Amino acid sequence: MTIKARIIMIGILAVAGLCLLLFDRYTHEFAHYRQQQQVMSAVTSTKGFSSLIHELQKERGITAGFLATPSPEQRMRLRKQQAHTDLEVAAMTEKKARLEQLLDHLPGLRAQIIAGTMEHLKAHQAYSSLIQELLDQVGHLARLSDDTLLNDDLVAHVQLMFVKEYLGRVRAKINHALRTEADDGEMAMEVARLQAVFAEYERQFRRNAAAEALAEYDRSFHGPDIDKVLQTMRAAARDELARDETSADEWFRLATMAIDRLKEVEDRSLALTVAKNDIFLRTLRQRLLIYTIGVLLLGGLTLILVTHTVRGILRALGHMLTEIGLISEQQDFSRRIPLRTRDEIGIITRAFNELLGIAEQLLKDKDRQAGTDHLTGIMNRRRFTEFLNREMARRQRHAEPLSLIMFDIDHFKRVNDVYGHEIGDLVLREMAQLVSSAVRRTDILARWGGEEFVILLPGTTGEAATGFAEKLRASIESHDFPQVGRATASFGVASLEEKETDGATLIKHADQAMYTAKQDGRNRVVNQWSDYPSCRIWEKPDPLL
Repeated sequence: MTIKARIIMIGILAVAGLCLLLFDRYTHEFAHYRQQQQVMSAVTSTKGFSSLIHELQKERGITAGFLATPSPEQRMRLRKQQAHTDLEVAAMTEKKARLEQLLDHLPGLRAQIIAGTMEHLKAHQAYSSLIQELLDQVGHLARLSDDTLLNDDLVAHVQLMFVKEYLGRVRAKINHALRTEADDGEMAMEVARLQAVFAEYERQFRRNAAAEALAEYDRSFHGPDIDKVLQTMRAAARDELARDETSADEWFRLATMAIDRLKEVEDRSLALTVAKNDIFLRTLRQRLLIYTIGVLLLGGLTLILVTHTVRGILRALGHMLTEIGLISEQQDFSRRIPLRTRDEIGIITRAFNELLGIAEQLLKDKDRQAGTDHLTGIMNRRRFTEFLNREMARRQRHAEPLSLIMFDIDHFKRVNDVYGHEIGDLVLREMAQLVSSAVRRTDILARWGGEEFVILLPGTTGEAATGFAEKLRASIESHDFPQVGRATASFGVASLEEKETDGATLIKHADQAMYTAKQDGRNRVVNQWSDYPSCRIWEKPDPLL
């Protein structure tokens, strides 16, 4: 697969991936909105549960009085309350089919109560269990919301319902106790337990309720009658219930009034929760609409941008590939790719041009290093041979004198053996610098190998080259080398006739002359005509290194 095809595929995948992400986010937002609609439905159901539980609590309290004193008046009162409860049951079962199973045993429970065949404690427990089941369902509804504030409001509402429930249980217990000769000790223990649970739920409600609901609670659940109800509950919990001062009917009236006020607080709290959820739903609807518009706009703009970008990248890549192909074909690293844009493609182009410049410089440096002796920094044998061959080719067109000097440091092995190779290297570098400072700009100095050096002297006759070699010998002899002190060198000089173009012969003659200088005692200059005494140059023997 070509890069072009890959870029097109990446563009398609990018657009598709973004669309999937946007769709996933849109789905999440829509699911959140539907969840809040369910929460709104749950809040509405909570209102029905609250009314049903309130009527069952009242029916439980009247049942306690009826079982204590089953008078016709109490029977009528109980029948009337059961009718109110049935209205709430009918309203709820239309919305909650599960309540039908929960309330199936309610008619049988009532029949046993009317017939007087059920004890007060069992009836109280049956009603309390039924109410507890309803409260648990309300508690489950309160956990549907993901919104923290709304969830706290629903939890606080459930806790307020429990406050009312345990006050209702206290109402039933004290109502039954005032109408019978029941054991006050057992009644006190049960009321004390119910009072403790009542106080705990009230504490939790105060902790979780919103400021508006808490203010409504403090305003409604307050006053002389409420204080009397709470005082009577505390007195009963201490087994100090004054039967002669509090009648059953009066207690039931006051406790019912207190519970009704709590019901009013429930209704107002629920109304506040409904209002908050309604605002939250409107906000979600607006956000969902904005998000839908944003998804469509962003998706369209992304498609346009990706298409434009991919086309631009492909054009730029095609241009770059054409230029790179020409550079590769022509091996011309001095060529540069024209800069046509100022975006990232332009940056890449500039960077590639910089790389071309670096490559060009590296090739030049490599070529220079390939012809340079790394120890002395002067030309090496390979590069010297190239220069010599070019000089021979030039001599074919322009014949002129050409001489070669080859010299060798005397007893250099002794330097390495006595002073070590590091000092030997220092002597080689010092020798190269000394000779480099003496040769002309047109002369070519190179290290031939080991301690041997060569100097090519274009336009120089053999006689002049011999004189120059003698000057170098004397300069070397008088130089003070690091650690070693004085050193000497043996020189061989050769030159070509006007029509000669054989570089190998020139090197051979210079090498033979240098060998003769070494055999004759070193520290001297010998040219290729050394067989003739007038051409031999001799100096005093070299000093001991």
